[in-house]
Amino acid sequence: MVLNAAFEMTRENGFENVTARKLAERLGSSTQPIFRAYENMDMLKEDLFYKSAEMFSDHMLASREKGKPVYLSMGMAYIEMALKEKFLFKLIADIDEYDTDDIHEFLQQGDCAELLEKLPKTEKLSAEKKKEIFRMVWMFTHGVATQVTSRRVKMEQDEIEKMLKKAYEGFLSVIG
Repeated sequence: MVLNAAFEMTRENGFENVTARKLAERLGSSTQPIFRAYENMDMLKEDLFYKSAEMFSDHMLASREKGKPVYLSMGMAYIEMALKEKFLFKLIADIDEYDTDDIHEFLQQGDCAELLEKLPKTEKLSAEKKKEIFRMVWMFTHGVATQVTSRRVKMEQDEIEKMLKKAYEGFLSVIG
């Protein structure tokens, strides 16, 4: 209950506005149950990070579209989610203290082998080269999402798609 309430509060106003007192208010309790579940707010923040990252990952995997390259449909889903869930995206993007390399872990999962096989124009590339392209596209996509959500760059969806396609082709020409 504590994690779910904190998750909703983070979605609404960002983690920086989640305090033990406000969370207790939301739960209709004192702060004691919060600190029984979590030693401190940093531990809660870590669980929120993983819950948010899982939500983004699930959304991207579910958003694969037929007829669209996997890197493009997943990339656009990630950017769409970053725009829709700005506070959760900020939580994911701002945290670097957890011992995780999400893209590396993602590339080790079973579902990823299928995704890597579906990368266009990579039939002759080794699995390592495919992973390298996927990682490069991921990093580029994350950068675009960061710029668009922070409003440093204003782009329409079709412009973003064109940019992702060009980046993919560029990475492919360098790796392939």
